[in-house]
Order: sequence, then C-alpha cells, then structure tokens
Amino acid sequence: MEDRFEALHHFFSAYFHQDWGIEHDGAEEIISAFLADSSNDILRATQQQINALISTQKDELGLRECLLKELSCYYCYWNEWKTGEDWLRHISNRLSAALSQ
Repeated sequence: MEDRFEALHHFFSAYFHQDWGIEHDGAEEIISAFLADSSNDILRATQQQINALISTQKDELGLRECLLKELSCYYCYWNEWKTGEDWLRHISNRLSAALSQ
C-alpha cells in the first residue's frame, strides 16, 4: 500500500472490514458512523485520498483489486453501484457535505 493512501486504508479497514455486515445494516450507515466518529482533519484527508485514488484512473478490475488487496475494503460495491468510481465519488460527496457544515 502506498503511504499516500494511509487515511483511506484506515477508513476502509476500520469501517468496511470483513464483519461490517454484522455491525451495520448497510454502506450508508457505515459512512455515517465514520462521519460521526472522525475529526474534520481525518475527513479532509480521507476525501483527498479518495479523489487521488479516482485520479489514478484505474480500470474497474484494477480498482476492485486495489480496494480489496491494498486498502482492505470488504464491501462489494458492485452490488449497488454501477462502478467503483461512482461509489467513491459518492463517499467523497458525503465527506464534502459534512465538511461544509
């Protein structure tokens, strides 16, 4: 894992870990928990790293592999979202909204 995705790795490994489905009813609930638990600095760093990941322009398979193997994300976004980039943009937008409040 690249150091530039440290905050993003923390977000996914701490909130979208292997047992996330036991602790929360869905991905939106997990994102809300992260927003409630985190300082603005952490939210800002995570948002910046999401945007940096998107800017790498990985293809869909490469993005899935990165999320699982490098960032420890065990949420299968493809069951609810058309692409990983769409899902990541959604998270980034939620972080942005929280930061603007």
